[in-house]
Amino acid sequence: MKMRIQVIIEDESGLTTTAEIAAIERRLSTDLIGISLEEAKAMTGSVQRVMVETQAREAIDRGSRCPECQLRLRRNGLHRIRYRTPFGRLDLDSPRFYRCLCGSSGRQSISPLALWLGDPTSPELQYLEAQFAALLSYGASARILSAVLPLENATSITTWKRHVTRVGGRLDVEAHHGLTSQPALNDFGLPTRNPLRAVGIDGGYVKASDAPSRQEGWFEVMVGKSLPRAGRGQVFAFVHRLEPKPNARMERFLAEQGVFPAQPTTFLSDGGETVRQAQGEFRDFGEPILDWFHVAMRTTQLTQSIKGLAADPPIDGDSPNRIEELLRELNRAKAYLWHGSPHRALRALEDLTWEIGTETPRATAMQDKLEEFMKYITANIAAIPNYADRYRHGEPIATGFVESAVNQVVSKRLVKKQQMRWTMAGAHRLLQVRTRVLNQQLRHDFERWHPQLRATADPVRQAA
Repeated sequence: MKMRIQVIIEDESGLTTTAEIAAIERRLSTDLIGISLEEAKAMTGSVQRVMVETQAREAIDRGSRCPECQLRLRRNGLHRIRYRTPFGRLDLDSPRFYRCLCGSSGRQSISPLALWLGDPTSPELQYLEAQFAALLSYGASARILSAVLPLENATSITTWKRHVTRVGGRLDVEAHHGLTSQPALNDFGLPTRNPLRAVGIDGGYVKASDAPSRQEGWFEVMVGKSLPRAGRGQVFAFVHRLEPKPNARMERFLAEQGVFPAQPTTFLSDGGETVRQAQGEFRDFGEPILDWFHVAMRTTQLTQSIKGLAADPPIDGDSPNRIEELLRELNRAKAYLWHGSPHRALRALEDLTWEIGTETPRATAMQDKLEEFMKYITANIAAIPNYADRYRHGEPIATGFVESAVNQVVSKRLVKKQQMRWTMAGAHRLLQVRTRVLNQQLRHDFERWHPQLRATADPVRQAA
């Protein structure tokens, strides 16, 4: 059997034209059932070409008339424009016209087709490039898209990177713009409860492009994730050294989830130096809290070190239950921290240093560990709450929910392949795209920038 596929185009006057798309011949006994992927790619590419060329002719016809006096404009020449779409690259004839003398713009010429097309890459293709590049490497993304779409000559890896970088830059600028919406009110006219239980902040490391070796040359990326009372959390990320306005970014991030400055939010972190600095920058939006898991983990390490002191020879005057007494003192300091009394915990740890002494190498090493722990507590003393009270009321006290976000946002895309190296600006902009993809917000962003992408209720009327 033979099948012919055609496109019938009807203009505004009702005149119809027919364009041949494909002619397929099949033998019932031996040939493929239906159409192959390559045939589908060729047909969609042909349909795209017919549709765009028809629309382009109409755009040129309308643009070749003066909008004021409706006279035909005088032609100034012809050049070709390349327009890249998800269904291939199109080379279109683009005539230029002199502007009408009735205007005040002199004898400048215009290209109606260039004005109609705008960017030489369609918004749909830019969206696909950004979405796939946020999830996979550029090479893998190109291979996957080329396998299912007729993308021959439509884009190159270099162009792809440039497009994604531009999208990331635009998202980065918007991340510092405040939202004008108002907080939701309850039946009493008051703002509803904060929809977020907490926001966790953690850091990840990315290999720098100018690193002198594989073992050195990293820069830190801040990653955050919200813990909502219902639904799934949202993530954000940025290179800390490139962020000039962290408060504006956090205000936008909270507002997108229905949180406003008057509603305090809990910020959890592990207390690291850079993360603590980022956490302090968000103090205007709520309360910083030190992650209890990292406190408990450090006390567990100290417990093991104290038990190791049993291998040292006894010293005159030591109690036979010296190790048990040291462990009780450490547990007392841990209990003070659990109940929100860091000053009493520091006094208990200082007493512990006197009881351990420095008579043996193990005791000296134990002193160093205690001093490091005391410095950690002192640096984060303002972020130590009453963990017991928060735990009883079901409030979060650990950053487990954001630990996985670092791997999800940073490691899986920017770190897993050891040969990957990034500039800070390149990583920062790609992270803006990746977080919007993971938050399922990138499509909404493109529809806001390009309203023609918005899906209609009945986008395609199927033939009977």
